[in-house]
Amino acid sequence: MNISLQLKVALLFFGVMLVSALIALVLLVLIFNPIMRQNSENQVLSVASSVNQLSQIDALSETEIRSLLSITPVSIDVVDSTSEFIEKHKYEIRLNNYYVETTGLFPSSTAYMKLGSNYIAISGTSKDNNYWVIYFVVILSFIICIVLGTFITIIITRYLLRPINDLSRAAAEVARGNFYVRVSEKGAEEYRTLQKNFNRMAEELSGTETLRGDFISNVSHEFKTPLASIQGFAKLLQNDSISAEERTEYTQIIIDETVRLSKLATNILNLSKLENQTTIANKTRFSLDEQIRRIILMLEPEWSKKNIDLDIALDEVYYYGNEDLMGQIWQNIINNAIKFTPVNGSIIVHLFRSESNITARISDNGPSISKAMQEKIFEKFYQGDHSRKTEGNGLGLALVKRIVDLCGGKVFVENLFEGGVCFVVELPFVIDDMMS
Repeated sequence: MNISLQLKVALLFFGVMLVSALIALVLLVLIFNPIMRQNSENQVLSVASSVNQLSQIDALSETEIRSLLSITPVSIDVVDSTSEFIEKHKYEIRLNNYYVETTGLFPSSTAYMKLGSNYIAISGTSKDNNYWVIYFVVILSFIICIVLGTFITIIITRYLLRPINDLSRAAAEVARGNFYVRVSEKGAEEYRTLQKNFNRMAEELSGTETLRGDFISNVSHEFKTPLASIQGFAKLLQNDSISAEERTEYTQIIIDETVRLSKLATNILNLSKLENQTTIANKTRFSLDEQIRRIILMLEPEWSKKNIDLDIALDEVYYYGNEDLMGQIWQNIINNAIKFTPVNGSIIVHLFRSESNITARISDNGPSISKAMQEKIFEKFYQGDHSRKTEGNGLGLALVKRIVDLCGGKVFVENLFEGGVCFVVELPFVIDDMMS
């Protein structure tokens, strides 16, 4: 059976109070028991002494003596003289004129003596003395304290546990997929820390959920567009009436869209792999300027097609890192510059090293990028406004950003005063790494 924390606290308080009351009661009994015992015995002995004195008066009968003593807080009863108890204690009664027996946790005394021809028992009515009243008051007080304390504990814990109950309800909402729920940050410092961490977690989850939704939506869209083209032109190829030129054109479109799908799948896999990485592996020392030259030559068909003028100034720079990943940085940025550079435009590629950094600046004279776009251009699937939107899928720059971050560097974009944009990549230069 599940028991709430509030009930557990109340039961704990009840248990503590009950144990405390029992301990106090035991101590009380141990302290007062000898006093009560002596008082009870003195009470019956006093009456027994009076009985002895009255029995010496010849004018008083046994019945009259008992009648005279009826006003005392004791009871006087005739007992069977042949009983086992009387037979056992006749000697003590004859020797001391009485025999006193005291029994019970709350002592009650009885004096046995001979009155005339009968034996009588003088019993102290302990319930009428002050000690019984004290015990009753103490026990009642303990009971009231336990009940009242438990009730107050339930009320207090309900107030104290309210933040936890709110947090529990909010966690249940998160479990149902509502990542926009928040809890108020108030109460004790421990509660505020817990509430703040919960709100931070919910905020991160909502952001992650948004990115996941956007990612799925964008991936679906990016796959759907080329697939639709492939399906449409494949159906056109089934028409025997199309010319050879049209057939070649449609075939080339299908090939281009297939290549686009292949690049998209590759970029998604690469980005997914890099997002789960925290360090760069397989590092080697290689020539960074030579790598950039090879990539520019590899992209020669692209920039030659648009008759783009290249201004290349590369210092001799060696770098210690993952050569394949670094190649993806330059390939994506230079390919991006080629896409947005107009026909007969120009691209500038500069590489130089300072004492602490390696800096690459890749500029084009395409359309500028607004300040708001500059903050989002490295996000997944972000393609900016229509002036800089082409057949890309918005993953290239996100891939660049992730690789640069893993390298401990930074990448940013800025508009040029004379027009166009410049992508800047800064990588840390560590001499010890270069000596590896």
